[in-house]
Amino acid sequence: MLQPERSKVKVGASFIRRSRMILKGSPLSADENPQPYFRQSDLKVAGGSDFPKDKYYSFGRETGFRALPYTMQDRYSRELVDVEFSSIIMENEYLRAEFIPALGGRLWSLFDKKNNRDMIYRNPVFRPANLAIRDAWFSGGIEWNIGRLGHTVHTCSKVFAGVFESDETAVLRLWEFERQTRLFWRIEFTLAKDSPALFAYTRIENPDSIAKPLYWWTNTALPQTPLARVFSATDEVIYIVPGTGAVKTMDYGRLPELPVLAGRDASYPAMSDYSNEYFFQNDRCASPWESVVYEDGYAWGERSTLPLRYRKMFCWGSGTGGRRWQDFLSLPGQEYLEVQAGLAPTQLHTADIAGGETVDWVQAFTAFHAETEQTHQKDYQSAAKYIEDHLTRNLAPGVVQAALEQARGRYGTDAEILETGSGWGFLESCLRNYKIPQGLSFPAESVCEAESPWSELLLKGSFSRRPVEAGPGSFVTDEAWEKILNERFIKARSAFEENWLLPYHLGVIAFERGEIQKAAAFWEESLKNEENPWACRNLAVAALQRGDIKSALDYYRRALSGGQDQSFAQEYVPLLLDAGREEEVAALLETAARRSGSLEALPVSLIEAAARIALNSGDDAGLNRIFSIEPVHIREGNTALVDIWIEREIKRLTQEGVSRSEAETQIRTALSAGSLIPPKEIDFRMYTNFSPAIGLSLKNHEPL
Repeated sequence: MLQPERSKVKVGASFIRRSRMILKGSPLSADENPQPYFRQSDLKVAGGSDFPKDKYYSFGRETGFRALPYTMQDRYSRELVDVEFSSIIMENEYLRAEFIPALGGRLWSLFDKKNNRDMIYRNPVFRPANLAIRDAWFSGGIEWNIGRLGHTVHTCSKVFAGVFESDETAVLRLWEFERQTRLFWRIEFTLAKDSPALFAYTRIENPDSIAKPLYWWTNTALPQTPLARVFSATDEVIYIVPGTGAVKTMDYGRLPELPVLAGRDASYPAMSDYSNEYFFQNDRCASPWESVVYEDGYAWGERSTLPLRYRKMFCWGSGTGGRRWQDFLSLPGQEYLEVQAGLAPTQLHTADIAGGETVDWVQAFTAFHAETEQTHQKDYQSAAKYIEDHLTRNLAPGVVQAALEQARGRYGTDAEILETGSGWGFLESCLRNYKIPQGLSFPAESVCEAESPWSELLLKGSFSRRPVEAGPGSFVTDEAWEKILNERFIKARSAFEENWLLPYHLGVIAFERGEIQKAAAFWEESLKNEENPWACRNLAVAALQRGDIKSALDYYRRALSGGQDQSFAQEYVPLLLDAGREEEVAALLETAARRSGSLEALPVSLIEAAARIALNSGDDAGLNRIFSIEPVHIREGNTALVDIWIEREIKRLTQEGVSRSEAETQIRTALSAGSLIPPKEIDFRMYTNFSPAIGLSLKNHEPL
């Protein structure tokens, strides 16, 4: 058995060793947002005129925002400091792979030793931004997304990592328990002897007797160059139709030309001047694959077994907003694209996993060289066939299928734990008396501060009083926890124990399930037991759900009087501003900025509120200062600050005597022509007016 204290272990031709990585980065605070963020309705989706009739199954299912029982990870800044991570390195004579268990097991780097270059995009910094389900997300490497639509709940959280030997092969295993779907997952990595490919065996197990939606997308970031070209096993794609507002619309087409990129070859990500993505429909492919080939002939390739059949390409686009996002997530000048592999036709679909079922597959990642005259020929299908032939020489379907059979044979082998994940897997096994899947281990020692109150409730039957100022702690949402919590609540009530936290948590569970009145009654009882801002805030959310703005404002005001956390103000201030209470908002903003140290450190909703007040009062100097701030937590698709900037430009024209409609036309024309440009600090627009079609020369990479 491999011992974690050994610095370097050789098994066959492979090495696995522990290491440390120091990066410039913006670390996440250990204190996460204390508020529960409740689920929202599924997205509104629509299929275009050519959308395949057989692709409507599960379209739009489980697409609504959902964070609970997890908390939001929104406590970070833009300041770069030295950040140290524990890492695990796998290495053979061809490749060196480095993983970071504390960041969801992200494969940070995959270095091609023979060609002395990174196969994937290795971000030089760790710079989180608000793009994941729980807010914090960072770009680069390979990410393992399970659960539901969005970057996974684990992406900035620790997962288990361990090592074992099997048939003279060193195996690195990552694993965790996903709490929203209650699924156990693992990924096992091997560097096969005499093979320039990293193999990843993924196994997802449903311990419950009920069927569940299953969401998975492996997300690989790759460097983007002017002539990087994307291929897969088919030219049939489903793509996002931009500019459709609240309704997410998708349609069907065939590469290389799509209606949304008329006159251009959509297989070149750099050809798009806006954020673009399409999903390869590899339904008839027995051995799905994807490849990105560069202008120097270097090619990244990936192949899998079924059921991981679908593939995706995403690019930020060459527009101002897309370039801004890439600079924001990394360092200026760093360009990358993403290629993904999933179980369902698009990310607005889900697959299924039956009760008690296991779903598994193998993916393999490699690199090879090809002739650019063939890979960049105009005939996309011929170029794709050429790439597939070259990929098969390096990574034949039979080799990947054999890796799957080998992995299934060793899945029950126990691993020596190198890095510990969360304690929720241990508690889940105790709660439901689960038989943990073979090979996985969730030791009691993994229970930490977040899980300890629930461990006490489950194992000792008690739920300690928690000071109001300490906040509510972590959350649970399912019926098994609710039953135990309710039993303890009844005992406490009969013994006249005034514990504010018990009814508070029961209210959270009820509200997440959609039982608003029941939740509100619990929160009122929480307040009766002890005045606390946390129940007040939730009662404000419940009032908003009913459309009772006055009560919501009253509850938020009451919460703010007893709660110092910034989360109260960031929800209350926009609501107060909509009610026309600008003087109160200004006072709250001043207090919040003083507590945070500066306006720049405030949540983006408060920065937007400050901009609206400055706009309404004609404070140009204040607006200019705000427009020079990088909004740390701006969400993908949020254009509020740019909209305020545009409104100021329109107002300037109307003050000169131009009519409102004419001013809007002039500003729209100037923005489209590029003669009027919003400040780069706030311009994160994903979709802008399209520019004329362009072409690129393979020889000199310059526009034709």
